[in-house]
Amino acid sequence: MWKMQLSDLPAPEVIEVFDFEAIKQRKLDRVIELMEAKGIEYIPSESDDLMTMIETDAYEEMLLRTRINQAVKSQLLAYAKGGDLDHIGATRYGVTRLEGAKPYALFTFTLSMPLNYDVTLPDGLRLGDGKGSTALLLDDVTIPAGITTVTGTVELQQFVESSDVKTEVILTPLPYVVTATQDEAFHGGANTEDDERFRDRIWLSRERKSTAGSALMYEYYAKTADSRVGDVQVISDVPGVVKVYLLSNTGEADAVMIDRVDMALNKDEIRPLTDKVSIYSADIVDISIEAHIVLYDLTYALEVRAIIEEAIAKNTMIFSRSLTMAKLYGLLETEQVKDVVITSPLSSVIIEPHQVIRPTLSLTFGVAQ
Repeated sequence: MWKMQLSDLPAPEVIEVFDFEAIKQRKLDRVIELMEAKGIEYIPSESDDLMTMIETDAYEEMLLRTRINQAVKSQLLAYAKGGDLDHIGATRYGVTRLEGAKPYALFTFTLSMPLNYDVTLPDGLRLGDGKGSTALLLDDVTIPAGITTVTGTVELQQFVESSDVKTEVILTPLPYVVTATQDEAFHGGANTEDDERFRDRIWLSRERKSTAGSALMYEYYAKTADSRVGDVQVISDVPGVVKVYLLSNTGEADAVMIDRVDMALNKDEIRPLTDKVSIYSADIVDISIEAHIVLYDLTYALEVRAIIEEAIAKNTMIFSRSLTMAKLYGLLETEQVKDVVITSPLSSVIIEPHQVIRPTLSLTFGVAQ
């Protein structure tokens, strides 16, 4: 599915391109012209005071024009950052920056004694650490009759990537005695949405009013439901059946992410009544890329490794992006590389639309003889 990116747009003509030397020469030519009009011959010299003033004025003009360029860019979605981007999102598109995602952890809940009936701990059960941090049980969990323990997922009510805080004090009044034990640190959260992701969602938001259930509409709402969603692939090869695949910032989508997106996409005001929407994690295809790189000069090994790692990263972990041997050879070549010997993979890796390639890279370097 091709979609137009803001990066596909040409550079705006309103943004001026200039350089210091050109500005200085224009000002110098004007000074010489004015001096000649007064019958004064001026031979410029880098050491004279007038030239210093001309250079200072040229530099001040360059700073002013740079600031004007920045002001113009701040009004354009493709270039705006920080607070300027927040204003564009809110006032022009009705989209606000996501605070992040709340981390979660597995808890064990234990009754003081077995009971002869089922006990259900309700979703939304509040827990705390006694110091101000609170967490909520995400779903109902039931302790069967005669059993004393059950596990459940608890979400910390903070927008952070992770936290070591312990929220084992049950704050919701219950008609029975139960204790909570946190089995792991809170994880799977995310900090405030960065500019690039926010910009992408603003651009996608144009599709949210679609009544036909476009792929981009589903992508927008999926990315809005959980700020950890890195990419979305929407497939509908059967009329009325929509499969939404999620790629997280780290790879597979976890159960919490899938639940959040499922709830968001299946709201009546979002999902067309004729669509049956199912949410899945991206299918990750792990491959090992092993190669021997022959360089003209071995002192460039670290630089070449960095270039190759960046190239591989930009061309993998992308839905439906296969990796042919021709492409791989191209990614492993730079100006400093004389030859490349690939030992893995030995053939092209072709993937399906709902799959992404996740590589591990193993490189050795030698010098041309």
